[in-house]
Amino acid sequence: MVKLKKIHRMYQTFNPVNNRILKTYSFLSEKEINKKLSIADNAYNKWKNYSFEYRIKCLIQLSHTLYKTIDILSYYITQEMGKPITQSRLEIKKSISLCKYYYNIDISIFLKNISTSYKKSYVIYEPIGAILGITPWNYPIWQPIRSAIPNLLLGNVILIKPAINTTECSIFLEKIFLESGFPKGVFQILLVDNNKIEHIIKNDIIQGITFTGSYYTGKIIGSLSGKYIKKSILELGGNDSFIVMRDVDEKIEKIAKLATKSRLNNTGQACISAKRFIVDESIIDDFIHIVIKEMKKYCKGNLYDDSTKIGYLSRSDLSEKLNQQYFDIISNGGEVCLEIEREDNFFSPSLLKIKHDNLLVNKEEIFGPIGLIISFSKEEEIPFIVNNTIYGLGSSIWTKDLEKAEKLSKKIETGMIFINEIVKSDPRFPFGGIKKSGYGRELSDLSIMELSNCKVIVMNEL
Repeated sequence: MVKLKKIHRMYQTFNPVNNRILKTYSFLSEKEINKKLSIADNAYNKWKNYSFEYRIKCLIQLSHTLYKTIDILSYYITQEMGKPITQSRLEIKKSISLCKYYYNIDISIFLKNISTSYKKSYVIYEPIGAILGITPWNYPIWQPIRSAIPNLLLGNVILIKPAINTTECSIFLEKIFLESGFPKGVFQILLVDNNKIEHIIKNDIIQGITFTGSYYTGKIIGSLSGKYIKKSILELGGNDSFIVMRDVDEKIEKIAKLATKSRLNNTGQACISAKRFIVDESIIDDFIHIVIKEMKKYCKGNLYDDSTKIGYLSRSDLSEKLNQQYFDIISNGGEVCLEIEREDNFFSPSLLKIKHDNLLVNKEEIFGPIGLIISFSKEEEIPFIVNNTIYGLGSSIWTKDLEKAEKLSKKIETGMIFINEIVKSDPRFPFGGIKKSGYGRELSDLSIMELSNCKVIVMNEL
């Protein structure tokens, strides 16, 4: 009898610019997945005993390797994800800055002395094992780095399940970790179909999950984490507001340009981009005029040309969804200020004026270059308008009155507030939100604690 070889399911990646096939890959079989989990477990049992100094040494080398490979990594990002090459380079540079932040962290963060009547009492933060990191396509290097580095520094190991449309970026990143001195199995890429996720999460080797993606997928990951009692961090997108007070006066042009930049960065495919411009009605016409003028500067061009400022939607299904959202917003009362122009996966920037109670906008994240503008007449209306959404990630406030802005920030339901500054991820600050934007925090010292064993040790004399 002839034994037939089982063929693994294949998938392909596509260039968003022309929808041409880039490469064909195979998903891992269950046997191969289990082998990688076993490798991770063996690696963890060694890695957790490596000195803090050695982990720092690997991290320093990682930053050097990222810098050395910046050109090829940027090329892969642009080819697979469709962002301009200048923004791809910035993504790598940002990843390097994250490495620098963490390799300058002091070992003392892993221990906290508690003042008590006992002889000695303290808390130590210890690793828990292998972490599954499920990362998206919009920042295919930054997102895995953001999830991995705090965990590796703590002593955990990580397996990254990347978005399949940016597979080559992920494969190359795994090689970079190995080249930087991280032992085999400490950082692995899992090319798996979504139907294998539960099999991975329920495995006893996996002790924690980080997920960045949509609210709808996040519900599934959060449910599975709870089902199998695994720690988890969920970052599920946002509907960030960009609030502009009437007192900005002569600064309105600068602010409107920053609003446009925030909305169109990464072609609008960023969770913390300014998705709703909430502007005082006395200055809204001037604001709209400047934003439209700025948006018209973001033109289709060669992605490998440094002058190109806007790219493509990363997949055809995402393009179809954005196109439908555009017309749904209009049918729900949206007024066209700048009309969208679409050519396959390319969308020119557009601006729609809407009412604060537009149901679709309040319940869905608009992931593309569509700006939405809402007016207010009284400042007392602002918290209601801003909070009238299922999301709560970030928000920015623009005003000369810092005291007023600080008071207002305490009424806004988000994880981050930036006053007179664009909302951005910064390794020094905890990153994350509330409501349907998820729970848990990445970045800063706090991210090291999130997937740790917070162990209390109390000593007394006999």
